[in-house]
Amino acid sequence: MDSNTVFVLNEYRAAQAKARREYASAIEYSRLAAQAAVATADNRGFCRMTFNIAELQLELGQVEACFATGKALLATEAINDFPDYQSRARVLITHALQDKGEMSGALAAAREASNVPQEVLPSGSRLNVQHVLVAALAEEGDTEGAWEEAMNLATMVSSEASPRVKGIACWAIGNAAFVSARIEEGLKYHRRAAEDLASVSDVRNWAQFNKASAHFRLAAGLVEEETGECIRRAEVAFEVAGVAEIDRIEMLITRAWWEFESGSASTAERLLRSVERQASDSHPFLQGRSLLLLARCLYSLDRKTEARNCAMQCESIFTKLGADVYASESRELIDTGGEPVA
Repeated sequence: MDSNTVFVLNEYRAAQAKARREYASAIEYSRLAAQAAVATADNRGFCRMTFNIAELQLELGQVEACFATGKALLATEAINDFPDYQSRARVLITHALQDKGEMSGALAAAREASNVPQEVLPSGSRLNVQHVLVAALAEEGDTEGAWEEAMNLATMVSSEASPRVKGIACWAIGNAAFVSARIEEGLKYHRRAAEDLASVSDVRNWAQFNKASAHFRLAAGLVEEETGECIRRAEVAFEVAGVAEIDRIEMLITRAWWEFESGSASTAERLLRSVERQASDSHPFLQGRSLLLLARCLYSLDRKTEARNCAMQCESIFTKLGADVYASESRELIDTGGEPVA
């Protein structure tokens, strides 16, 4: 069997395995296809299949592997003639760094993606770059910068765009509005996003949106039925679509957060103890998030020594990861002993 046939066959097998959510098999078939592409000097095919491997690794929660694959792809000569794959690889690296909690690195990767000449990229890639730049600025703490780039994103989406494109844009703009304390704008854009995304046959994306919307609403102090409905919609949608480990852990944290803000600190504590154990080995950023919320729960239950220990542990985790915003929040909790800042 010649190399070109091997490439076509394994690319097909990878696509079929991915459709069945057999991601480990899809990665292996993609590797075989990438090797065959090298043998025939098919640089585009090599970039496509290597990028596919990195995407699948992120889907499986293999964040370090995804980061390594993306960096290796950018280091190859094969990618030099394909600015779209350069941009997409940097966007994927940004997502991996965000999942690791390395917000400064994520912002640097997002800026590198935005430095690829935009005129040589298809519109979808330009939008993806802008989405990831908005998110990276917000998570690094530059909330006004995130809002400014979100407004640029709004001008990039035409009125003729599909509901999916408009919905995802409104989702990102709403996120930037929430983190920059534009709460009414955040609600407006997230409601628009819900209208658009509800009409798209993508259950997993619907789950991701509702998970994110619930998170931003809770961060804004919106403990009301609409927030609870976002959580329930996300949980149901993930049950239907299947859930990656990282999404499952994030959903548990969000559910615990909702329980805590609704007055059920003991229920939240029980959920968070389980989450912290699950996240400790492979998801240190989520472990830190669970400990931060657990510290707040314990302070509210007047278990101050336990709470302080949790807050100190998560401050250490966030500092090591370079997640400065969360580290600062942890230190504030330690300094105030759980009391609200005036």
